[in-house]
Amino acid sequence: MQILVELGEVAVARAAREHLPTIARLLADDPTSPQYVATTTLISDDILGPLREVLDLEPYFDRIDADPNQLLAVVLDEGDRVIGTFQLTMLPTLARGGAVQAIVSAARIRAGSDSVAVAKRVFAWVIEHARKQGARALVVVAD
Repeated sequence: MQILVELGEVAVARAAREHLPTIARLLADDPTSPQYVATTTLISDDILGPLREVLDLEPYFDRIDADPNQLLAVVLDEGDRVIGTFQLTMLPTLARGGAVQAIVSAARIRAGSDSVAVAKRVFAWVIEHARKQGARALVVVAD
């Protein structure tokens, strides 16, 4: 697992294939998701049980992971448990003289007493990281 940054008691890492079940659960933990599972506590996925519908995300993961303009990331707690995820896409454009747009999508942090503070630290890092990659605009997609 490639740790990208340590942010106090959490870290951001490049997602690996073994993270897919937890990423799927985090994405389903959204009232707008057809697989909504209402994961409102930090209890483990083995206690929560499987998603209602098992999705085969591996082909999509492989495509994202192979693209140098994509970063599928996980947020890890001090026990290396996945508590969040996001995807950062760097999109070269012709606008603004060829500016790169950074697009953040599928951002989730598991509910907990410090989830807002964790999200703020992660997004501050995302902004800094995108700037270092040459982004001149940041778009956050609510999906």
